[in-house]
Amino acid sequence: MKTTSIWKATADKQINFPPLQKDITVDVAIVGGGITGLMSALFLSEAGKKVAVFEALNVGLGTTGYSTGNLYSIVDEHLSKIKSKWDKEVMINVVKSRSRALDLIEQTINKFGIECDFARQPFHYFAEKLDDYAVEFLNEEHTTAQEAGLNATLTSDIPLNFPVERGLRIENQAQFHPLKFIRGLAEKVSDKFMIFENTKIEEIDEDNITLKTASNTIKADKIIIATHTPKGIFAVQSFMGPYREYGVAGTLKSGNYPQGIFWQVSEGKKHSVRSFNDNGKNYIMVIGEKHKTGQEDDSTNREQRLEKYLKVRCDIDTFEYRWGGQHYRSADGLAFIGQSFMTDDTYIATGFATDGLVYGTLAAMIIKDHILGKRNEYFEMYNSRRITPLKSAASFIKENINEVIQYLKDYPGNADADEFSEVKKDEGKIIEIKGEKCGVYRDEDDKLHIVSAVCTHMKCIVNWNNLEKSWDCPCHGSRFNCKGEVIEGPAFSGLTLLTETKLKNKK
Repeated sequence: MKTTSIWKATADKQINFPPLQKDITVDVAIVGGGITGLMSALFLSEAGKKVAVFEALNVGLGTTGYSTGNLYSIVDEHLSKIKSKWDKEVMINVVKSRSRALDLIEQTINKFGIECDFARQPFHYFAEKLDDYAVEFLNEEHTTAQEAGLNATLTSDIPLNFPVERGLRIENQAQFHPLKFIRGLAEKVSDKFMIFENTKIEEIDEDNITLKTASNTIKADKIIIATHTPKGIFAVQSFMGPYREYGVAGTLKSGNYPQGIFWQVSEGKKHSVRSFNDNGKNYIMVIGEKHKTGQEDDSTNREQRLEKYLKVRCDIDTFEYRWGGQHYRSADGLAFIGQSFMTDDTYIATGFATDGLVYGTLAAMIIKDHILGKRNEYFEMYNSRRITPLKSAASFIKENINEVIQYLKDYPGNADADEFSEVKKDEGKIIEIKGEKCGVYRDEDDKLHIVSAVCTHMKCIVNWNNLEKSWDCPCHGSRFNCKGEVIEGPAFSGLTLLTETKLKNKK
């Protein structure tokens, strides 16, 4: 089985854009080449702004290329919970705003003729066991969905390959191939704005509205940080928790491939199921096994549980792809979209949970209007500067207590091993050497890769992810490969490279 996103494996040929090679000045500088960044660039360039997008790797290969490809108006947090935490009006406006963004995705696809397997599909909640939790949940979601104007129906007719007692069907949602969409969009509209790939932003100077790479400077009137979580240190990071989820995709020996979006209703672990057709070859996939980033000792078990979930329900032939994705959950259940606390000229878009494809497009709409001086009816609801102590309290306390616990791992003597010899092939461990916490990975060729275990974002101690072969920060979600290079933020810089000789000679 290949360790790669099904979207990366089945996407069209990669389109390459050049790296930045000189200083430039633009109206709007956008950090991040995913759906939030490219949709923001499209909207602002069409309004006459000079825009440049800066992507550290390749367009779409961040969070967007590891998503589910599902597009829906409801939310991961669930509409009944949004209504309970906020009120009916907020719940309705969440659905209205997301429905508008979903429609805009479809309009953009049609306008530019982007081939990305877009199709309107129904969304389903499904309960395999009709216990008290499932009955209450389905009834509440049915009521709130109808209040929000969605076409929602309670039904026992759920088109899955395994028995389901009851479910909730919501019409007119959608699915697409997220990476085909992003690459197709970039190709179709690259004449409207500049795209620079393999261009890592190493510093954001909010006071002077300036970005810096290793060798160049970008001056702008406005900055949009479209990196899923803001790069650098932002107050909003204290109101979010970073989480990872995993996906596996395979083929069937027999049975039908389910059409639509399917979310399991369960008081315990939740799973999302969907199918995908790639040039006549069908796949079924399941996504789930959520956990706090950097706080799982054996991620491989989570992948195995996903495989087992499908195997006991479907006639699986082979599993072909596996991948992981990251999301950030806000304390009060709503996304953070708008200006940073530090300056009016920097915009952020984060806290999307697993709803980022639609929220990313919505963020682009809202930020575009604000930069152009236009009123957007949803700006205040998602305002990134909002402070909601009553609605955020429980989650805020939980996340921040958890963060403090992770910092305690920096105490002397708190390590996984004492000697390099204890680290086996294809294994990573934290070793403390003369008071310094080190991340040590021994590859399959028996070569040691040693880095500082101190995250460069806010000095938390990283942990080894044995499934994805990465060092993950349990505090704010920064991730690094075995060589210490940044995979995803909020960290700007990588983990310090160390050597056995340097550590042994340390006084």
